[in-house]
Amino acid sequence: MNRLLINQYLQNQLSRSPALLKTYAQDEQGNKYLARNMFIRVEKLIKDFIDGQKEVRIVSIPGLRGVGKTTLLAQLFLKLFPHHSENMLYISADQVVNEFRSDLYSVFEEYQKILSTSFEKLDRDLFIFIDEIHFDKKWAAALKSLYDKSKRVFVICTGSSALSLQSTTDLARRVIFERLYPMNFTEYILLKTKYESSRNNAVEIKFPIKGLKNSVKNVLFYSHDANQCFLNLKDLENQVRKYWLGIDSLEIDKYLRFGTMPYALTIKDEQRVHILTNQQIDKIVEKDLPELGKFDSNTLAMIKNILLLVSGSSELSITSLANTLKSISMVTLINVLEALEKAEMLIRVYPYGSTYKKVRKPSKYHFMTPAVRHTLLTIVEGESAFGKHKGKYLEDIIALTLYREFNQKLASPTFYDSAKGGADFILKLSNKKIAIEVGYGNKGVKQAQTTLEKIKGDYGLVISGSNLGIEGKIVKVPLKYFLLI
Repeated sequence: MNRLLINQYLQNQLSRSPALLKTYAQDEQGNKYLARNMFIRVEKLIKDFIDGQKEVRIVSIPGLRGVGKTTLLAQLFLKLFPHHSENMLYISADQVVNEFRSDLYSVFEEYQKILSTSFEKLDRDLFIFIDEIHFDKKWAAALKSLYDKSKRVFVICTGSSALSLQSTTDLARRVIFERLYPMNFTEYILLKTKYESSRNNAVEIKFPIKGLKNSVKNVLFYSHDANQCFLNLKDLENQVRKYWLGIDSLEIDKYLRFGTMPYALTIKDEQRVHILTNQQIDKIVEKDLPELGKFDSNTLAMIKNILLLVSGSSELSITSLANTLKSISMVTLINVLEALEKAEMLIRVYPYGSTYKKVRKPSKYHFMTPAVRHTLLTIVEGESAFGKHKGKYLEDIIALTLYREFNQKLASPTFYDSAKGGADFILKLSNKKIAIEVGYGNKGVKQAQTTLEKIKGDYGLVISGSNLGIEGKIVKVPLKYFLLI
């Protein structure tokens, strides 16, 4: 490791970062990318730090590749730069580790030389932006050391979805984790209409209705019974209708295809979006998975095939998948699927029941974004893929929503009924069991009813294109309600 090279790298970064980060924050024509909702949350943490609240000094932004982490980092840097240009550093841990064969410890040591003072003796606020921090295996120890040395350094870092899993207990107390997920429907519509409005003043920006998301969430998942759920949803009808006023129903299809991923917002050519999504998949396989598991080149070459098989299926038996692939062992296959979970490419939903059943019965694997499923299926089936598998795309959205809203718990509360004709999801909260069935068109209540009786649940939800209604202990929830969460 050459300290001189690191010093030169840092000097270069200090001079060129604003120009470099502008390329991450705008398109080829110079149009700025729109900021995701998280921008406001992280910006407030920075403002609080500047105003003297020094307890929160490290913000980590993990998430699936392609959800906009680097763009967010660039936007925050450029917003801060005019007022703190002398006290800001941007680095890529990928570059530091893979190009310079160095680490964050060395970077911090050399940066103090450039500053002509140690972190302990700083008399001004300093801001360090680190992209893809997970490439340094000792990132957690480096950040802990930095945190303990000075209250004048604020760090914002991005990394793979497994970042929080790799964090030590000691560091976890010092870091705010702001996980960046694929976009929900209301954020998609907000950014889409903002983009269109910037080009056509006649387009009205569609903001979410304040408090409506939480109202819908609380009614769906925390009602006492089906009657209370139905009546409270009925009370929200006018607000829901108000939100959807002026939104074309075809936006739901567009959202299911690619609308979860911010890079697709401004691209009209669907083939171009497929190419970009495919590139994101390849980067996850080539760069992220080797960080999450010890896979040889033959195994890495098989992962795309595994994803293709998962994309056309719902329930997945490890045994049958291993038999299909033949050239990969069951143990390796299990490790691959676990790594894809950690990378948040896949969401695993276990069968409901005893631990024995969870081991013996197939799991369901949903994609964190249906954009990935859509691209993979289109490779195999062409343009007919969306129409044939629309129900699976919708299930991905439901899985993403449940994962986003409930994954903070120690163990996932989301399961599925593995019996034939069982419900797509079972949500098991501390004092409640809810059966959830999903369908794009007009869906019946039989599957939810069967599962509900078997698990002795509180009530069931059928999320579909039908109108709001109730049949016994099953509430029919229009998709237009659920997409507001």
